[in-house]
Amino acid sequence: MKPQSSGFTLIELLVTLTVAAILFGIAVPAFNSFVKNDRDTAQANSLVSSFNYARSEAVKRASPNGITVCPSADGLTCDPAPPSWIEGWIVTYIDPVNAANNQVLQTVPALNPVNTVTPVFGPATGITFQSSGLTNAPAPGLIIRICDSRGAAFARQVEVLSTGRVAASQTPGKSVNGAALACP
Repeated sequence: MKPQSSGFTLIELLVTLTVAAILFGIAVPAFNSFVKNDRDTAQANSLVSSFNYARSEAVKRASPNGITVCPSADGLTCDPAPPSWIEGWIVTYIDPVNAANNQVLQTVPALNPVNTVTPVFGPATGITFQSSGLTNAPAPGLIIRICDSRGAAFARQVEVLSTGRVAASQTPGKSVNGAALACP
């Protein structure tokens, strides 16, 4: 009679490692896709949050000059044309008479440079909400598209209508109204 030994045989160990490698090979691409989807959604939601905050502040303060959301690389001033929303943006009160009275209300830092954040329609240098909740943008307003390396099928869109309504696309690759998106 052979004494019973405990432990693994070499064959059992190799089978276990093979199964683990297969599972790992399946999980990594799915996880990468999850991370990219989450990043796109977070960037769109960050824009929506800033636009809603600006609109709320404009109404709350009854500001005669309004509250502006504009791209800003330094977090202090609006970028001149051509702006880059990927470098971040600010929510600010801009005094047209005395620049010393300008006040930055919110600063959003640069986003992941892998994505592109492109104004597709409307004032690319930013949008101002009036005390009525309306914007200074001509109809339909400002439309910003967020694209990543996977292309238009995974793009997101944020739109601010001239009426002040702010919305983000809920389905990747589709606009707010359901039309297919295209990436630059």
